Amino acid sequence: MNCPLCQQVELAKSGKHPRVVADMRRTLVVLGDNQGLPGWCVLILKRHEEHLADLPVDEQMALFREVALVGNAVRSVCQASRINYECLGNQVSHIHWHVIPRYAPGTDPDPSSPVWGFDPARLKGSMTQEQAAELVMRLRGTVGK
Repeated sequence: MNCPLCQQVELAKSGKHPRVVADMRRTLVVLGDNQGLPGWCVLILKRHEEHLADLPVDEQMALFREVALVGNAVRSVCQASRINYECLGNQVSHIHWHVIPRYAPGTDPDPSSPVWGFDPARLKGSMTQEQAAELVMRLRGTVGK
């Protein structure tokens, strides 16, 4: 299978994923490649499934519990004004959630609009590898607490 999210899960299993925040029961939590809004995390279902509605309701609820725990951690660590939660599947069909911190005007380029309208450079941000590693460690200490 050529699924990029399955590849990230496998990379994490081998201990070679540099941005793993948490290995939860159902999801792998990684600091996203997009850091235009610092703290943006992605929760990846550990097995390849493409439709949230195909999962049993109790599993959907347990999955969202993990999403909420990560959202609380991101909000706390990053001092975000809000958290946007998005489970899309338009570009990568593997079930995954974006947990996107939103900030006050002046820090967030357009806090009332979805991030998907940002230009690619703004989405990516300018976080260095060292800054990302430090943020991963701070988030690790908070997820689930």
